[in-house]
Amino acid sequence: MKTPHIVFLGAGYATLSCIASLPKSIYNSAKWTLITKDSTHYESVLLHEVASGYKDREILHKLQDILPKDIEIVQDCVRTINASSKQIICECGTYSYDVLILGLGFASDSFGISGVSEYALPLTNYHQAKAIHAKIEANLQAYTRTSDARYLRFVVCGGGFSGCELVATLSQEIPKQAKKLGIQQPIECVCIEALDNVLPMFSPTLAQKGRKYLEKLGVKVLSASKILSVLENGVQIACANEQQGPQTTLIESFCTIWTAGVQGSLVIANSFGTPKSKLVITPYLHPKSLESSDSNAAKDSSADMELESIFVLGDCSALLDEKTQRFYPPTAQLAQQQGIYLASILATYLQQYAAKDSAKVDSSAPIPPFSYKPQGTICSLGHSYGVGEVSGREVSGLIAIAIKRAIEWRWRRKIKAGKSR
Repeated sequence: MKTPHIVFLGAGYATLSCIASLPKSIYNSAKWTLITKDSTHYESVLLHEVASGYKDREILHKLQDILPKDIEIVQDCVRTINASSKQIICECGTYSYDVLILGLGFASDSFGISGVSEYALPLTNYHQAKAIHAKIEANLQAYTRTSDARYLRFVVCGGGFSGCELVATLSQEIPKQAKKLGIQQPIECVCIEALDNVLPMFSPTLAQKGRKYLEKLGVKVLSASKILSVLENGVQIACANEQQGPQTTLIESFCTIWTAGVQGSLVIANSFGTPKSKLVITPYLHPKSLESSDSNAAKDSSADMELESIFVLGDCSALLDEKTQRFYPPTAQLAQQQGIYLASILATYLQQYAAKDSAKVDSSAPIPPFSYKPQGTICSLGHSYGVGEVSGREVSGLIAIAIKRAIEWRWRRKIKAGKSR
């Protein structure tokens, strides 16, 4: 019986949570490879602080410093996955696998709105966060040359979790940068949200607390405002007017940032043709269906084996909440729990895999299904205030920020401890 080759794709929360939770003894049972386009893991929950300039390279962690030596790191960019032949096609080569653990990240979703791809800056990775910060600096420099106030207005599209975290830290950090350049004019940060209020994932009371704090920071919150298009010089919106009905307005700005929607990695769409670049998964983290670009793959008699050899974690997975019949939102918390679960059942899975491969009787215990247990959510609004829900209780203010920072510290400790496992 040959040694199975297990390949991880991506180095995000799901993948690293799984690796950090694996027992040391498991490495002798397989060959292990991780393919990622970057040499580092970045804490995506802190990208907004990089974009504002509050943080930078401290959110990066070199993979060679945190991964066990048993895992070979391959730096390459994944293009497509051919499940029928069990191959991963990348920019620099093609790689085979026996078991695939798909933990690729997320991409921005424009929802088909005109101008988003051309004129709005996305925030889905470290490089994009740095590009946003560079654009902010360029705008401030442009104002010193032109005195055009549009260079001092920064628009964030989307009043959800990411948008509110970003616009809050921008409202605190950009004025500091402007002051260093001798700019006396006020900075205007605008948050545009289509729903009636920002932070719709929280209770109305907590969402309103968040909104009031944003406004206290000087953020202009435009709720119930539908984004029609993004232009080179601003954002066209339609907002409700009780007397005259919907009114079209141009929010003029030379810096528009898009946080209004995300989808899974485009590799998923390229490989399987699934909507929103996600794969609906079973309670065992396998894809429920595999609509491959290879038209014969779904009809092949080995299709079930193809599905069972793939685990999908994190932003590329769509996991149904049986109680609400809605998919869980993609969060770092869900990704980490999926990784921990996979690490706990992988040894049993490999035993079953070996039994099938050798036609032996499988004597392993049944694998339990994954069960997501939400622990709560904290949204930071700047450096000293947050809102959230933890274990069924609403929290706000400094205590919320303290909890969030503790969670971030615990994650860094966990991945750094994985090297010595």
